[in-house]
Amino acid sequence: MSLRLPPVFTALQLPLLLLTNVFALAIGPRQRLLQLGLTLPVLLLLAAQSRYRDYAGPWGVHYGVNCGVASLIATYVDWVVLAAPDREGWVKLGRRDGGGERGSGGGVESNGIVKSSGVEREKRAAPTAFRERLWWAVRLGVTNRYTGWSCEVKNVPVEVDDEYPRWRFLIRKSLRAVVFYLAKDALYAYTASSPHGSWVDIVAIKPQHSYASYPFWHRFWFSWMQIVLTYVSLELYNTVVGIVSVAAGLARPSECPSSFGDLKGLWSVRRAWSVVWHQQCRRVCSGPAVFVVRDVLHLRKGSFASKYLQLFIGFGISGLVHGGASMLYHGSFEDDRAIKVFLAQAVIIFFEDHLFEFGKRLGFKDSLFWRLVGLVWTILAVGASMESWTGSLLKYGLWVHEREQDWFGIGPKISA
Repeated sequence: MSLRLPPVFTALQLPLLLLTNVFALAIGPRQRLLQLGLTLPVLLLLAAQSRYRDYAGPWGVHYGVNCGVASLIATYVDWVVLAAPDREGWVKLGRRDGGGERGSGGGVESNGIVKSSGVEREKRAAPTAFRERLWWAVRLGVTNRYTGWSCEVKNVPVEVDDEYPRWRFLIRKSLRAVVFYLAKDALYAYTASSPHGSWVDIVAIKPQHSYASYPFWHRFWFSWMQIVLTYVSLELYNTVVGIVSVAAGLARPSECPSSFGDLKGLWSVRRAWSVVWHQQCRRVCSGPAVFVVRDVLHLRKGSFASKYLQLFIGFGISGLVHGGASMLYHGSFEDDRAIKVFLAQAVIIFFEDHLFEFGKRLGFKDSLFWRLVGLVWTILAVGASMESWTGSLLKYGLWVHEREQDWFGIGPKISA
């Protein structure tokens, strides 16, 4: 039996999935049977539309949409199945430093943990009336990393305070958007001109090729090109959203931070993932991990087992989100090595933590030299461990882009 819906449902797949999550959260856990009975079948039916998408054109865009689908499914698990917003009493804070509704003195809560020193939070409660819950759910649904909420994910950059002038923010971010737009244009042109990419309108003349048969350093280089391309693209989109939100009066400058952290933190694989890289998936990855460790297994907070089980569960979920995008494309359990690659990050961090601890016992102290060593190590470890996943996606057309302006003349010189 086909689950195909009219094309409009495929075109609006992401907003419809978001609305499903919002409606499910609005119903609430008190009406559990109604909540799951109405929304879970709709969620699965909408997710199934990825199987019927026309994957012609820029395959990377379709893959990104599938990542969004998998992420919204993971959000449903967090919001509805685990009922985290109700269990933890998620509320909007008056200030990012913990004012307003925070009530008892400061701190933003991340996965149930208040990020402040020695201040106990007042007991919070989620709304109970449907209309109040619906507005609450809508606001949660349109947040970016829950910035400014009690559940704000850990390590979201705090760049400006709540009194920062809007006009200054708009000027600064507009200049930033121009820089990232030019960087994106150059990277898209460069990857399209490589043997592993193309423009959509010339892909029949210049088809893309996987780099699986190329030497390691070639694969390593282009693995990092994908990382940098992702960094630049997401930062550009985030900057534009921030500009529009602040200009329209929908958000304060403090609620629109950069997607990525300070690159100075790129001296360990752990910090690369937890501080420097975007934290868009952090809540859906860490929330279930904390639930399993604390509420199911009742492991002691901060213990060896708790710390590393959360690490592996979190990266496993991230692998499922990224690998799930491939599964939706293939219609099978083929994840294009995503789960293996993301679990490998947890393994690397596990050994890295112990190596750092061993170094401290030997008397090594933090210094510029060791941070430079850490930078080289991080670049090597991340690039080498991610290249197999990137290579798997390239063969489908990850770098077959819509033609850019190519301001720097880097792209293919072939015309359609």
